[in-house]
Amino acid sequence: MAITDPLVADELLPSLDALMQLTEQSPPLNGANLGFYRKRARVGGSKPLEDVPFEVVEVPDAPGYRGFRLWIINTNADTPARPAILHFHGGGLVMGNCQNSLPRMQSLAKALNCVVVSVEYGLAPEVGPDEAQLQHQAALNWLMAQAATLAIDVSRISLLGVSAGGCHAVNLALRCADDKVIDLAGMALLYPMLDDRTGSTVMPPAHQGRYLWTAEQNHYGWRTFLGKTPGSDKIPSHHVPARASTLSGLPPTYIAVGELDLFFAENCSFAEKLEAAGIATELYTVPGAFHAFESIAPQSQLANKFNHHLLQALVRFCH
Repeated sequence: MAITDPLVADELLPSLDALMQLTEQSPPLNGANLGFYRKRARVGGSKPLEDVPFEVVEVPDAPGYRGFRLWIINTNADTPARPAILHFHGGGLVMGNCQNSLPRMQSLAKALNCVVVSVEYGLAPEVGPDEAQLQHQAALNWLMAQAATLAIDVSRISLLGVSAGGCHAVNLALRCADDKVIDLAGMALLYPMLDDRTGSTVMPPAHQGRYLWTAEQNHYGWRTFLGKTPGSDKIPSHHVPARASTLSGLPPTYIAVGELDLFFAENCSFAEKLEAAGIATELYTVPGAFHAFESIAPQSQLANKFNHHLLQALVRFCH
């Protein structure tokens, strides 16, 4: 039977219905089934754009972290110094990859005339928060070291974090603010995963988190990543963005989230904290939209408007 949820925007219902029929046949997300979900996450996606070159490079092992890969998008360096975006994909901290978001990152790189470096970071439980943060810092260090080769203006480097990638982006930005190594130009966060208490000690209203990413899945993702029970007092504040002791020094930040998203309340709360800390902040909310709706219904008017707002935010950061 087709979904008839009056809270969901009408134009999103057909795509949501098709997705829910698929997920009804899927096992629950847990340790036993994580391999299934990782394999499924590697399948599908649009074909890469032919007119935006990319390459994949290896960042070697170093003390505290194992090696990982970077996807370098828009590699044509025969141009004046350009902005750059360091991108962190989604996947609940336990799955996901750069390849599925490649066409979207190519489109952004082309529209902005910039370089996008997408981080194939380690996933939990194999990689925990401390190692992950060292990988992210290494990715930024690599980007700055290659600035001349890639024709990058290091004063115009921004971060882009999608869902779980938002956790990684904010943690890296906080580290940059503490270390004062670089002043980031901006940070764009799409429905970011910022608070381990959501779905554990803080339960959202019933209409939020009903589709695509649920409170139960969120609990699993955080528990697997942190190696501890989410929501407890024993969680280190530097592992979870919403627990950060201070947000001072963060760059201008753009946050976009659907009003039916599990992360809606935590995203709004984080935006308020940013503003209270004096950080230039823009919060864009989408009525009738669930988690990652623009990827599920990419041809919808809501998705087009969502992507346009993101592009405009990145234009402000990059230029």
